[in-house]
Amino acid sequence: MAIKAGRLVLLKYAQPERAVVTDILLAALVFAHVLSAMGWLGGALLTTFGVGPNLRKLTQTASLEFNAKILPSMVRFTRAAAALTLLFGLALLGYVYSQDNTYFSTTAGMDASAGIVLALITAAIGFSVVIPSFMKIGKMAASTLEGGQPAPPQEMLTLAKKARTWSMIVLALLFATLAAMVAAGVS
Repeated sequence: MAIKAGRLVLLKYAQPERAVVTDILLAALVFAHVLSAMGWLGGALLTTFGVGPNLRKLTQTASLEFNAKILPSMVRFTRAAAALTLLFGLALLGYVYSQDNTYFSTTAGMDASAGIVLALITAAIGFSVVIPSFMKIGKMAASTLEGGQPAPPQEMLTLAKKARTWSMIVLALLFATLAAMVAAGVS
């Protein structure tokens, strides 16, 4: 198998059964990478645009309960999807490079390289700022409920604002990453 101008092209192998195994491996890596990336982007979209704005419509107690009981599970899902996206992306990168080490000098390869850099920056922000902020919000909400306080502490509200701001940045970077990867696939 070779990669020409961003598209996969089958080579004539002396052993045709090797080509089939190679094609299956590539398809599995691409499928796993795209599926996990959908989970990462979907989780980020749901948290930022679905949950965040609608929490303000709930009573303070209901919002605290959601943050204490449901938000941590959503964050763990998104964190796992992001980690799997990076893992499968790394495996795909290694596979593509092993098949055609000139790929990254092509237009498609440069687009893919831009997507890789954007994904790494996005993951760094997500894993160092957004995810810890949301997890801390969940813990603060749980302790607020356990303490019998009806309203969230000011620190939690400040942290929520920080998490929202950075999650918007992560979303913008995820869409830029998606654009670069789509460009790599069609160029």
